[in-house]
Amino acid sequence: MPDTGAHDRLQPEWYQRKIGQAQEQMKKRKLNALVLLNATNIIYTTGYFHLSTERPLAALIPESGDPSLFIPELESDQVKLWWVKDYEAYFDFPGSVNRVRWIFERVAKRGLGGGRIGVEEPTPGRMRQMKLGAPKATIVDAGDLIEKMRWIKDEDELRIMRRAMYFADFTVQAGREFVQRNGSVTEDQIQKATADAVAEKLSKELNDVVGVGVEPPFGGLVPFGKRSAFPHAVPSKDRIKPGDALILSLGAQVGGYNVECERSFSIGKPTDYAKRLFDAMLAAHDAGAENMKEGEVAEEVDKKSLDQIRKAGFEKFLKHRTGHGIGLEGHESPWIAEGDKTILKGGMTFSCEPGVYDPDWGGFRHSDTVIVRKDKGEIMNHYPTRLEDMIIEI
Repeated sequence: MPDTGAHDRLQPEWYQRKIGQAQEQMKKRKLNALVLLNATNIIYTTGYFHLSTERPLAALIPESGDPSLFIPELESDQVKLWWVKDYEAYFDFPGSVNRVRWIFERVAKRGLGGGRIGVEEPTPGRMRQMKLGAPKATIVDAGDLIEKMRWIKDEDELRIMRRAMYFADFTVQAGREFVQRNGSVTEDQIQKATADAVAEKLSKELNDVVGVGVEPPFGGLVPFGKRSAFPHAVPSKDRIKPGDALILSLGAQVGGYNVECERSFSIGKPTDYAKRLFDAMLAAHDAGAENMKEGEVAEEVDKKSLDQIRKAGFEKFLKHRTGHGIGLEGHESPWIAEGDKTILKGGMTFSCEPGVYDPDWGGFRHSDTVIVRKDKGEIMNHYPTRLEDMIIEI
């Protein structure tokens, strides 16, 4: 079991440091304030976990000092329990005054209405309300400021992610054992069994609350047979049988941070054709993880990975990129994909999940969560990957 530390979520001191780092980035852009409306970015900078709905909730980061929160009234008692002490609440949505305008009126009231304010997703409608609330402000798009900070995880974040991986690895094993014990089961039965198993384990073992965050703390896809060729197949009532491929596409979340653990299995002895498909997938997976290192270009890692499947003669069975960023969101930038020219830096975290999918037979895909390191990617998962370890007898 990985080191849990005192808590299974980041503490106020971490977020206070993160506010300081955001303010350093703001100075480089000559911003007097930064207003965040994206729920994940609010969580990343303040640690205020909340349910994102139609009711706007915003964080104000001034160029110096502590942040402020602007919230719906239903959050007002909960926010008192957290470290951010300056907050204002509106009663509810929609209200007689547009809530984005209301937020920017409060920004102006704090002496920042005449400055240069960075915002996220400045759509025309939203910009109009921002200008009505702070008419003297210069409002600029700074949507990438927090996004790029989130790219690189520090050791505190990685500790939380390793803790999540302990549960993710467990979830795959729980799915495997359920199939071994019960034989001809359905996809929806496998999904329920894995979700129930990890939910119970999380509840028993986490030091803090279960599933703090903006996404479910666990879940996944469990297709088998020909349906394993559908990368995002929803569960069916089909029953598993010998000769099928089975993909357990699972994960876990601790302290808001997500990880993936996906494994492909053969129900009974695989055919020669199945071995060829599996070997091509695994070669692509290993090449992807190996090349997730400092200085590599994201799209070049994707090419090096998927070329393994092309060389094996299965290019027509490619359906998607090699991977995506992962952290507070299950899918976040950057992307290990054609067109993403991001240069990888140490501490970035990605899924590595190239797949091969024959619609007339089925498919295989492993997914690991990988940390970018100097010489090669560091795989966080501990679950086996080789075909000889992926055979389930029923």
